[in-house]
Amino acid sequence: MAETTELLYFDDTFRFECAAAVRSVEPHGDPVDGAPPRYAVVLDRTVAYPAGGGQPSDTGRLVNGDVVFSIDSVVAGKEDGVVRHVGAFEEGAAPFAVGDEVTVKVDQDARVLHARVHSAGHLLDVAMANVGYPSSILAPAKGMHAPDQAYVEYAGKVEGLDKESLIRALDDEMARLGKSGGKTASTLMPYEEASKACGGSLPPYIEPGSRPRVVVILPDTEGCPCGGTHVEDVGDVGAFAVTGVRVKKGVTRVSYTVEGMKGHK
Repeated sequence: MAETTELLYFDDTFRFECAAAVRSVEPHGDPVDGAPPRYAVVLDRTVAYPAGGGQPSDTGRLVNGDVVFSIDSVVAGKEDGVVRHVGAFEEGAAPFAVGDEVTVKVDQDARVLHARVHSAGHLLDVAMANVGYPSSILAPAKGMHAPDQAYVEYAGKVEGLDKESLIRALDDEMARLGKSGGKTASTLMPYEEASKACGGSLPPYIEPGSRPRVVVILPDTEGCPCGGTHVEDVGDVGAFAVTGVRVKKGVTRVSYTVEGMKGHK
């Protein structure tokens, strides 16, 4: 069984670089005429975030002297816990050898934007509860937290929901929360402790006996199991706006933007 990859971004969203050792370099995907061959590089540790939970992966580079590998996506194996850095070597460069020391460098601007967008989704859950729709009424189910599209879906439907009033209330509450600020926290917890921190239960995909990572976006609010990157203080989310509310098949979707996202005004 392959050794899992140590995830350094768990401890510090704002760490953009680390040293690592190469474990394997394997061809990735089918060859494309005129394009450089693609590889998946596995390291013993990484600061690069793999796509998951609606958050896009980091991009960046692996560097060993003059040899540069451009990362266009990062993928985590669901079964083996191994992170694969997918991309291509710069023209003329030979692939890394097993045991080579490399420097992992993620694109800083993209990392920070992704953290802000993702954190806004968690903060939106708090705002929803504060304006009268706690998880007992509309339970956070899943979300998308990308630079070109962001939303949170809530399981449940409120009869006669006034969407425009909800949008105004959420915009006002998100502005208030951002202005007030508050430190975020992410902690690996024993299963029972994590369940308590997340309102008394955990999603079925989290195995009993495991140690999930729980994010509490504001002190004294309900936590959420999450492996993503987040701001240090909710005041860093920045300008926020709800762009729409849709109710379909028992699911209420709240779409939003933050400053820096495509289409944000």
